[in-house]
This record gives sequence, structure tokens and C-alpha cells, in this order.
Amino acid sequence: MKCFIEITLLPSNEIPLYFLWEKTYQQLHLALVETQDANKQVKVGVSFPEYNEQRFHLGSKIRLLAPSASDLEAVNINKWLSRLSDYIHITSIRDVPDKIEGYAHYSRVNKRKSNVEKAKSNAERLGIPYKQALEKLEGRNEELSKAPFIHMKSLSTGQRFRLLIALERTSDNQSEQRFSTYGLSSTSSVPLF
Repeated sequence: MKCFIEITLLPSNEIPLYFLWEKTYQQLHLALVETQDANKQVKVGVSFPEYNEQRFHLGSKIRLLAPSASDLEAVNINKWLSRLSDYIHITSIRDVPDKIEGYAHYSRVNKRKSNVEKAKSNAERLGIPYKQALEKLEGRNEELSKAPFIHMKSLSTGQRFRLLIALERTSDNQSEQRFSTYGLSSTSSVPLF
């Protein structure tokens, strides 16, 4: 990764940070969808310089990182985020500094369903009352992820979901960089600085 663009979210009393994350990331996702290859992969990855796992917080900045300036230009992020221009700041394309802290994978976490969600789907699937399905799950431990997340809305189904994002530091810098249309990958790394 040689180049980056940094986007800073500028919340206010009227427009909270979580709302800006949702609107900004939805548009970023759409921009990356437009640049995907035949395998639904993109060359642009994301990083969250203020990511804080203990506080379950992404911060207020996101970086788009790519192997070249032309890869970032292809995303045309200014066009996609133009309606949010009063609430965000977008830098020009810059070179990644020579001195970095290391590398990381930012990846999507698939959270497990809570017992309440499991009971609802079991009740529907098995054709039994919800209370009975919930009783069957009584005493089972719920394993829910505590990773920071962004509220998203599927444009195909209309359903809202949490895009949970995990950070894993690594010493690897792969030469082949491929990311999802959310800019995330469990195998491709981005530089930390």
C-alpha cells in the first residue's frame, strides 16, 4: 500500500458520530462495489487509526489505502460523499509514510446469534411457540462479539445489520492485496501509522 486518503467525521450536537459512520460507510461501500473485479474484490483497503477495542470504538477517522493513486482515484470518493461534505473532511491523495508502526488486518466479524434471536428463528422453523423455543435455549451461553461496529442497511433486502470490525496486528505485508467491498480482509494487510 503506497497511497491513502483520510476521511474525518465531524459530528455535532444535531448529527452524532454513529449516524455519520452509517451514512459515510454506506456510501463508501457503494463506491467500492463500483470498482470490484469479477471475483467481487477491490484493491482498496480501509484502516481505522483511532480504533479502540477496549472502548468498542472506531474513532472518527477512516483511511482508504491502495497500491497506487490511480486505484484511489477510481473510487471517486469525493463524488460518493458529496452530500455529506458539511459533516466530513476528505484529504487529497497522500503517500503512506516511510515510517510505520506495522501492519494489520481489519476484517468483518460474524457475530453469533443471541439466544433471543435463536429462539425466534427456531420457533418459526420448528413451528413451536416462542416461549417454548426460548426455554430450550435456557442455560446456554451467548457468545456475542464485542468488536466495534457500524450500523448498515442492506440495499438488496432492506434489513439493518451491524458490520462488526475486528483488528488483528500482523508483521506480514502481502504483495497481493484484495479486499471485500467493505474494504475489509482477514488476509490482506494495511499499514498502521
